[in-house]
Amino acid sequence: MVRASCLVSAVLLMSACQKPPEPSAPEPEVPLAPVKVAPFSLSVLEDAAPSGCTWLRLESDGRRRALLTVDAACDGLQFAWSADGRHAAVRDPAGSARGPGRVWVVDLSSGQSAAQLLPEEGLTGAVGFDSVGRLVALVAHTGDLVRRADGAREVFLFEGRRIPIPETEEGAGLAHAFRLEAGVWKRIETVATTGDDADAVFALTTTEMLVSSTVSVDPDALALQSLEEDSQEAARLDAVVAHRGHDVFGGWARVETRSGPLFAWRTAGEQTALMMPVRWEVDDGRLAEPQGLGLSARSPVQAMARGDLLLLAGTTQARVYDLDSKRLAASFDGFRGARFWPAASPRVPHGATAASGQP
Repeated sequence: MVRASCLVSAVLLMSACQKPPEPSAPEPEVPLAPVKVAPFSLSVLEDAAPSGCTWLRLESDGRRRALLTVDAACDGLQFAWSADGRHAAVRDPAGSARGPGRVWVVDLSSGQSAAQLLPEEGLTGAVGFDSVGRLVALVAHTGDLVRRADGAREVFLFEGRRIPIPETEEGAGLAHAFRLEAGVWKRIETVATTGDDADAVFALTTTEMLVSSTVSVDPDALALQSLEEDSQEAARLDAVVAHRGHDVFGGWARVETRSGPLFAWRTAGEQTALMMPVRWEVDDGRLAEPQGLGLSARSPVQAMARGDLLLLAGTTQARVYDLDSKRLAASFDGFRGARFWPAASPRVPHGATAASGQP
């Protein structure tokens, strides 16, 4: 009995001295290899050191070509493209606060660029290219205008012309279209307008004749539709996304792609925008965040598609997905204003609509 007792005591003593097994380390995440897709190009902006902004053409394999560096912030730069894809105009709207503002005209073949002051007469609302590649500026002119009575109504007296003022006089003014010829702005159209400076230029016939302007809708931008708060889709998203990561007022929106809908939060108000969270339906029917998206909770999101590719662009990130497999194809960080590089288009004018100009 004594011998057995000693044996039990020895076993217990050895067990007490042994260290408990350490928990096994979690398996390191193995990044999924990006799916292979056809080569593509992006137009992106990058903060320049010590200040300013550089515009680049970024290839899917990581190659990059700097096209222009300007002494302006990347946020707000606007772009227009000639129909043949050989020239681009880059505008800094913020510069208009210091005077007429500037536009840079870039020869995309040679990489040469030249800065051009915008017309001094009024406030430039947009610049663009006509069907033969000439640069056009659209200007709102609301100050220093001469009014005269003309029978039962008033008119503007402008360079010997009597231009009837619209019956709704609130915000009445003139809008001009100027075409750049041999480095000089030549006025080609003037009309009377109503509304604020931003909307005045849409009264011009020239606006509808431009093939591209800094207020044109990006042709790759996806259509979206706000979801009703009590819809089944909104309820399903609320169940999946318990915490949005922000309290920005708005609601869910549905973005149509050729492989099914993408859902994102849409802010409410006069200037709406898409932002995180973003979800789409994966193979097993779950609503999941796109692979490798990794944007901050408050990041705005631009959604564009071309062919088999979906581009989701955040403040300084760009993610490209293959729509067939819904897998990540490429990931870029540190770039602003990402969009697909515009392809040359037929020289058919299309109307401009009120939208922020994105590269």
